[in-house]
Amino acid sequence: MVSYQVIEPSPLHQLQLNYTSSLYEIYIPLLKTLSKQEAILHASQYCLTHPPEKLEDQIAYLEFLYMNDFFKEVDILIHTNNLDSRLIYLYRLLLERLNSKPSKVQSQSLQQEEFLHPSLQCLHLFTIIYHYYDLKEYTGLDKYLEQIDEAMNAVNEPLTLYYMKIRYNELLFQHYWKTNNPLLAKKYAYKITNTELSPKKICRVYHNLALCNVFTDYQTSMEQAVKACEVAEKYSLERFAEIIKIHTIPFIAAYHLQTEKVTTPDPVETAHLAIADRDFTKAIRILENLERWTPFQECYMGAASKNAHLLENAHHRFIHELGDQFFAILPKHYLKRL
Repeated sequence: MVSYQVIEPSPLHQLQLNYTSSLYEIYIPLLKTLSKQEAILHASQYCLTHPPEKLEDQIAYLEFLYMNDFFKEVDILIHTNNLDSRLIYLYRLLLERLNSKPSKVQSQSLQQEEFLHPSLQCLHLFTIIYHYYDLKEYTGLDKYLEQIDEAMNAVNEPLTLYYMKIRYNELLFQHYWKTNNPLLAKKYAYKITNTELSPKKICRVYHNLALCNVFTDYQTSMEQAVKACEVAEKYSLERFAEIIKIHTIPFIAAYHLQTEKVTTPDPVETAHLAIADRDFTKAIRILENLERWTPFQECYMGAASKNAHLLENAHHRFIHELGDQFFAILPKHYLKRL
């Protein structure tokens, strides 16, 4: 399916739409005549040169820019145009969380706000849940599901609805993954892969899928990690490529005992590879030099030293420090291997 067909609303969704933004009207023809990247660049320039007046246009502009990783342009738009104050408030929060974790006080303050416009309500609820996730509280989505569904069914502009659906699927994936429901998580991840995403989002979703499959399917997990790495290299996403090469691929290889020709400059995953090769002395020597163990590092030390107490404590820390019931399985797997 070509780009514009993915974005165009289904006949069912068309029933709830009663406004079409000017951005949508220029973006769809651009996608029909230009490459995806060229169309996105042209549309981003349109956002900066044609100030939006109506609220629906303002939301569509900001969603398009934000979801395509034009964060500087979002910042320019909210500072140089007379946009709705409610919208400025929400996008400032979204931009702030890119660089710093929100406090619990900020999160509680956000929850006290109220928005009646359906698109703003969606954005508000999503931002609340992002804050929960930033604070490692992955069950935060549960109590908002009904409100989100109701608000989503009232979004009235096609481009905004398209991006809100992606946001919702991303949140559902993260929720089910971190609460250890990988089958449901993968259902939403594959929905995300069938949309038009920015390179960073494509890379991130395949990287997360690789990890989601790590305990059950070596081949699929490794293929998805390699695919994420290829996207990162193609679009010069050096940080993503480094994480995948240095951490993720060695982690998958070590867990599945497939360590031939796999090396990494990262000492922690070097220790993990040593455990897979049964070189427990090397692993212990590396891990002993670390100041304070993360749950992963404590898990590796427990596996290397055959210490069930360390593994049990790592399991507890994954849940209570990281809110991560999925990776809390890792120490349990290593307990079985003792």
